[in-house]
Amino acid sequence: MKLIFNILQFGAVRVFLCIMLIMACCPLMAQQVGGIVTDYVSGEPLIGVKVIWRGTSIGTTTNKDGHFTLKESQNATDIVVSYTGYRSDTLYNVNGTNIKVRLVQTSMALQSVSVHARRKAVYSDFSSLTNKEVTTVEGLRGLACCNLGESFENSATIDVGYSDAVSGSKQIQLLGLTGVYSQMLLENIPFLRGLTTPYGLGYVPGQWMESISVSKGVATVKNGCEAITGIINLEYEKPDKGDRFSINLYENSDLKSEITTKFNHRFNDHLSTGLYLFGTYSGRRFDHIGHDGFADYPLQQQLNVLNRWDYEVGHDFHSQTLVNYIHESRLGGDMRFERSMRGNDSIYGFGGTSNRLYFMTKNGFMISNTASFGSQVSGSWFRHDAWYGLSEYKGEEKDVYVNLMVNAEVSGGHIVDYGASFRYSDMGEELMYKPYLTAAVLVFDPEISFVEVVPGVFGQYTFRYGDDFNATFGMRYDYNSHHERHLVSPRLHARWHMGDQYVLRLSAGRGFRTSNVIAENIGLLASGRDIVFADTKLDMEEAWNGGINLNKHFTISEGHSLTVSIDYFHTSFVNQVVVDLDANAGQAIIGNLVGRSWSNVVQADVNIEPFDGFSVSLAGKINSVFCDYHGVRMRKPYTPFWKGLAVFTYHTRFDKWRFDFTTQLNGPQRLPLNKGTLQGEASPYIYMLGQITRRFKQFEVYVGVENITDYVQETPVIGADNPFSQAFDASVVYAPLMGRLFYVGLRLNVM
Repeated sequence: MKLIFNILQFGAVRVFLCIMLIMACCPLMAQQVGGIVTDYVSGEPLIGVKVIWRGTSIGTTTNKDGHFTLKESQNATDIVVSYTGYRSDTLYNVNGTNIKVRLVQTSMALQSVSVHARRKAVYSDFSSLTNKEVTTVEGLRGLACCNLGESFENSATIDVGYSDAVSGSKQIQLLGLTGVYSQMLLENIPFLRGLTTPYGLGYVPGQWMESISVSKGVATVKNGCEAITGIINLEYEKPDKGDRFSINLYENSDLKSEITTKFNHRFNDHLSTGLYLFGTYSGRRFDHIGHDGFADYPLQQQLNVLNRWDYEVGHDFHSQTLVNYIHESRLGGDMRFERSMRGNDSIYGFGGTSNRLYFMTKNGFMISNTASFGSQVSGSWFRHDAWYGLSEYKGEEKDVYVNLMVNAEVSGGHIVDYGASFRYSDMGEELMYKPYLTAAVLVFDPEISFVEVVPGVFGQYTFRYGDDFNATFGMRYDYNSHHERHLVSPRLHARWHMGDQYVLRLSAGRGFRTSNVIAENIGLLASGRDIVFADTKLDMEEAWNGGINLNKHFTISEGHSLTVSIDYFHTSFVNQVVVDLDANAGQAIIGNLVGRSWSNVVQADVNIEPFDGFSVSLAGKINSVFCDYHGVRMRKPYTPFWKGLAVFTYHTRFDKWRFDFTTQLNGPQRLPLNKGTLQGEASPYIYMLGQITRRFKQFEVYVGVENITDYVQETPVIGADNPFSQAFDASVVYAPLMGRLFYVGLRLNVM
């Protein structure tokens, strides 16, 4: 019966794809109108002229020969033709394919004038259906921004912290929950997930990124069922828009060196390529914090290479392909530890080597003037070999992802999206766990290894009412072979522009994900806790998320504005894989949720530009996150109850000088039961950083300082004097592990 059912499942997918192709091809059979647009005086064809049916958003643009083709509309008979520098024209009762339009030029020839508009560092996308916060290149340049993990220091939405005090691994939180409940995308394709979770934030160089957009709440059904608390989408630089050559050199006071180079070449109007290189090296360890004999940060070497190709033919076809390879090694723990001492039971050491190969390609083409087809294909291979004291961990992941989509505009400007997806994931983990000398060696394999096959189909309908209201209702179905579950994920998003610059957004939906429990809790390996599984099988995680957001835009004066945003999000788990650190100070008990688990997050943001060149961003957030641990309801550990943020940016005239200053106010956090004296609740603290940038014609120099107040965790490693005992714990991290840090850098750009 199970075999028959699986055959039916894949049969349903094939039927769905056939229906999808038939529907996609239907628009091709519709009648069309067309013609040519030229200059009234010279008769030269005009390229890129906008041609739309009046009263709709259905339209096209002219090609290099000035020609256009437009599908006939059932709801409109008049065409509007518009082009920058020309007087718009309206054609009434249009039909036929030999229409000739001659536009009259309205602009007069002027001497060359340069107009510069400064991009905002961080802004809320008012036009987006979801609650989206975008950090631009300008925002990234205001930070040292060596990698993605250091790119959220001026964001109140994302919280970043260390998983432990020896590995240097960073993790994020969104809506009060760890980053695994959000989805990390690269140009709208799943990018960092699974076993790459512990170190993935360090695999994205800051200088490669064009922007980072953070969308809070459940995502649309097009990206899968895993995004519960939100989406973080990364946009890399595009070779047809970037500089021909650029280089960034960075050095900090702890002797960490980094170099980033980018080579872009445009062969012609259609084809371009980019080669991006990144390398980091830290060859000296420091013990500034605690003076306990443990390195504050591990030695690290990374080589990161990316090559991408973009091919575009007008608005008809676009293809993007990239390949990325990463090699990284880390070495930490005791200041005297060397790599040859692996497995030594007298000196505690940490080390690890990672290799990752990632490939993705996405292709899209127009089926008609109102419909398009897109495909997304990605594959990755990742291998990680590490040790924490006497414990050995090996992980290997192989992943293939395919997503096919059709987007079509229907009557009245409404939109239909539908498609099918497929994912194959092979997660292989081996853990020989010996947290202290007298502990028995526990071998976890194959309990934490599995193969997961997930075919799925989805569809969503977007209703539009003019420019003031739009709502999207989506539904997707997935079958998870590992958990043998049928997953139905409804999603709803709505946006209402209420007039007078008010925008109201609503979102709600359900999400599912499989937990990679060791990789996602890698910090536990840096402790003397025994890992205990309370359940023989960890079920799939399932949660509902809903939220509301209100934005208001005020115009202070010409060119100056004030924006206020307030939102509330609630996440409630049906099932969650819970790590209980409070039942026993010497154990980490892992099991399925028994009871309730939820989060409530309220956040307010204010962005103001009081005068030219100066901007201020203020934000405040409250996290109320609770879970039932061994029958006792407690606040989630390592989650600040509140957070405040203030970001100040000032540019001088012509952007010769730029000054950036950020202050974070981090509220109290609950600390779980442990063998040390760090019990109860950690005190609030302030974290400050600043940077000064001097720009010249083709290069810029920047200097900065992180952790200006030099506030650090007083005891980063519990039991550092006896690391091979159950009293050892380097996983209790609630504050900065790096003291005051100075850095200097140089950016050179060749147009």
